[in-house]
Amino acid sequence: MNFSHTLSDSKNWIINYKDQLEINWTERAIELHLNKETGFNIYLLDQSKAVGVLIGHFLYQDQKVSEFEILHIAVLPEYRNQGLGKMILEELEKQLKSIGKSVKIFLEASAANKFAIKLYEKLGYKAYNERKNYYGSNSINPSASQDAILFAKSFDDIS
Repeated sequence: MNFSHTLSDSKNWIINYKDQLEINWTERAIELHLNKETGFNIYLLDQSKAVGVLIGHFLYQDQKVSEFEILHIAVLPEYRNQGLGKMILEELEKQLKSIGKSVKIFLEASAANKFAIKLYEKLGYKAYNERKNYYGSNSINPSASQDAILFAKSFDDIS
């Protein structure tokens, strides 16, 4: 497995796999996120096949601080439960640490997504807030809306 920040046909790959990746964005939203000037995406490749993705962007940067938001992280179903989500997050952290500033990473997860929450907590992300009824019905629980749990992780004084 290796990583890339670009994928020759990233938009079409995400559109083709959006249900499996549980991305509930429109085609236009996908295009906007992938082409954001402040965007920073990571693709996990099994040889030349993309099997996972992290879509994110910088919220703020100055001489001392960077703030980064993970908008979506996912691995194709047939590649799950192999530690690949952890690998993607660790690669992001490695890349962000290499810029030599204090960094704060933000993300959110559905309160029903126990696997993701366990992973984030294991990697040191701390829950700091909750958004009630933030998500509409979804594949995890099609009959009810879901709360979102907000997480953050900081790397201070890394320069």
